[in-house]
Amino acid sequence: MEQQVDVFVCHASEDKNSFVRPLAEGLRRLGVTVWYDEFSLQLGESISRQIDRGIANARFGIVVISVHFIGKHWAEHELRGLVNRDIEEDLRILPIWHGVSKQQVLAFSPSLSDKVAIDTQMDNAQEAALKILRTVRPDLYEQSPRAELERQASGEAIANLQSEIEDLRAQISEFQCPICNAPLSTRLDAPVDQEQKHWDIVEAYECGHRHFAGNTLYPCPNDPKFPTWEDYEIACEPANDKSAQQWQCTAWPQTEMARKVNLEVSYGRTEEEAREKLRKTLLYRAGLIGNAEWFRSQAF
Repeated sequence: MEQQVDVFVCHASEDKNSFVRPLAEGLRRLGVTVWYDEFSLQLGESISRQIDRGIANARFGIVVISVHFIGKHWAEHELRGLVNRDIEEDLRILPIWHGVSKQQVLAFSPSLSDKVAIDTQMDNAQEAALKILRTVRPDLYEQSPRAELERQASGEAIANLQSEIEDLRAQISEFQCPICNAPLSTRLDAPVDQEQKHWDIVEAYECGHRHFAGNTLYPCPNDPKFPTWEDYEIACEPANDKSAQQWQCTAWPQTEMARKVNLEVSYGRTEEEAREKLRKTLLYRAGLIGNAEWFRSQAF
């Protein structure tokens, strides 16, 4: 069974920008279920069949009568369906005069000219939406003060909510890593100089990023400047002890960022093994492999 909607909007496409789209969007923001082609037509289905279903399942039919509407083939088709339901069933037609006179409406449809109508020369889309809401959904109209309904219909309420969300994001960002948004884990006051005359804040984040007094102590793994294998000079030599770990490899940083990510000396039974352990440690620091893979790579 098709879902019933509150209103079906019958209009000419030329009137979308000037009135119909703002009206339909205003009604939706107010909680009215709306059949409107830009919201409701489904790709691949017959347009006329979808329109007929929309008319059949609407409780009210909004007809936006304009000079563009009068004489339109599709508009006449929709209007006939609405009028038939208005006569035979319980659907009510709500006419809107959009830039037309009573004489023009009378000449086009005597039955429509006799109905109380909204005139866009006196009411804009927002005001028209409120009047329609009072008729089609009195329950919603009575729930909120008119001022609040006007804010909803105009979109001001949504704009205010978006502004509040942006303000909240700005406040939250103070407690997030500036690179990856990881949560702040530690914030401490610390002296900048040995005499402890000047102090600043050390901040550490769950991603590992740390900074102090405007300087990076340890970079975020997601920082594009995080050091790579090429930022180190790898020196390997036979180990000094007589254990099974016969080789040791040391990573000598060659860039400023690499000097902030110190890699411990790695040991292996062969030079290749020791070098690979060192490389895996850097990948682990960069967040490119997990704990389990790193532990396996370091096993003797």
